[in-house]
Amino acid sequence: PFIKLIKANVGDFFEVSPQKFDLIYLDFCGPLPSKKAGQKTLKAITSILKYHALSPLGVMITNVSLPSKEQNANEHKNIVNLVASYLYPKSTLESNNPEWNCTDGAISEGYSLDEWHKKVECEIEDFYGQYITRLLVDL
Repeated sequence: PFIKLIKANVGDFFEVSPQKFDLIYLDFCGPLPSKKAGQKTLKAITSILKYHALSPLGVMITNVSLPSKEQNANEHKNIVNLVASYLYPKSTLESNNPEWNCTDGAISEGYSLDEWHKKVECEIEDFYGQYITRLLVDL
């Protein structure tokens, strides 16, 4: 085997390459979604799905960042709002229980949207990870 360097963005590569991959690892420096640079994180992920770049049993691993309040208070607030709104109608969520990692969703648990938003804001690191997972599954 040999190494081949291709100077193109990942989305363009998957569009023109007929190859299927067993493992795709994406390490982004920004959040998902990202207002900067035209939604690069989301575009890269959707191009993988659109062009069927994963083999049937392939795995896509993503690493995205969550901006802290100190780094960018406005972006942090927007992500909290997005995560709370996205996860609120889901019927199940992760529980972090090693025996059964599943719990009823916010509505089933009786949370109002405002109560849920406050819970997500206090535990954003956990819920942001769930948001990323659920978004990728929903795509």
